[in-house]
Amino acid sequence: MRILIVYNSALDSTSVSGVQTYFSGVVRRWSELGVITDVLVAQAAWPVFKSLFPASRLISSDSLFDPSRHLGQTWRYLPAFGWRMFSHRFAHFPTTYDVTFACAQFVYEVGPARALARRFGGALVAKVHHVLGAQRAAHGIFDRMHLASERISTRWLNREADAILCGTELIARDFNALESRLGLTPSRTFSTGYGLDLEALPLSVDSEKEFDAVLLGRVHEHKGVFDVVPLWQRVLEVKPSARLLVVGEGPHRLELENRVRAAGLAHAVTLTGAVSEAEKCRLLSRCRIGLSLSREEGWGLSVNEFLGIGLPVVAMEVPVFRSVFPHQLDLVPQGDISAAANRVVHWLDHPEESRRRGIEGREFVKRYDHRAVAERELEILKEAVRRRRVKGGRVEGLKG
Repeated sequence: MRILIVYNSALDSTSVSGVQTYFSGVVRRWSELGVITDVLVAQAAWPVFKSLFPASRLISSDSLFDPSRHLGQTWRYLPAFGWRMFSHRFAHFPTTYDVTFACAQFVYEVGPARALARRFGGALVAKVHHVLGAQRAAHGIFDRMHLASERISTRWLNREADAILCGTELIARDFNALESRLGLTPSRTFSTGYGLDLEALPLSVDSEKEFDAVLLGRVHEHKGVFDVVPLWQRVLEVKPSARLLVVGEGPHRLELENRVRAAGLAHAVTLTGAVSEAEKCRLLSRCRIGLSLSREEGWGLSVNEFLGIGLPVVAMEVPVFRSVFPHQLDLVPQGDISAAANRVVHWLDHPEESRRRGIEGREFVKRYDHRAVAERELEILKEAVRRRRVKGGRVEGLKG
């Protein structure tokens, strides 16, 4: 079986998102099972994709744009995304593919994926990580563009997809609700979750600690990163020597760094930027508490990693957390910075309770093994290919 993943949303040569980590684990397992999986991705992202997908061939969707040094200037992404919508027409592929897999429901993933699926005569598949319109209000031109494009890609998937994978049942319901609002018959979806490679995340409850809390992920306002300054100011009122680590890259890292310095917190808050997977694991093991301040989540991939490495997690509540991580997180109301700071202080004051919670969290996430997720998704993809071949056209039986 041959699979092509369309990954046009990758922007730079260093950032590693939770979704990229998920695909890396899935593709590694597929490779072990004899599946050929290649990736269509911009050349700017090749350095990190070579490390994440060592067995895959990388095919260029864009050799012109490299926003690596300008991640804070979002307008620079638009020419790149626009070009990637069309450049697949000129790309040279080493083979044809049984499945073209859009890594997300963004229009610049689904648009090229649907064209390539027709070109190869194979199945079209996409994974929906979260439905933007169900979690995000439009606050600017880029939000409005994303929400509008989501409606376009939803129509394409409804009409042409051979399988639509969703992170959770909640995301599947959100996607079907969006289809209904667009006047479409809801698609059949498959809720497949996300996996974790625990072998790469050693339990760290007894490791030497350097940082008191860690925020991990894309440094973007929708991840609540600007709450870092007032939150840590409150923690420092009680714990003057407390240190916070922020791991990740994104369009708002420079702005966050400026706010940290302006607030006089440079001694207490460290921002790493992008780091390798090995360095990420090393840093997480040196932290006491995981933090999630996100405004929206389809799963909580950073939370998965916090639990896997044995950290208690303080999280601002989003709808999916109670179903994915029942009784595992210390949840506070969305936007309640004081409550989050109080809970951080609580865990710092109770190290033995923190240790027990870390061990319990590690045990809990064993259910989210990356190999099981990969094998289930592969079976869905194989069935999509079989249906495509039998019907010789649009797959029947996927509406319901």
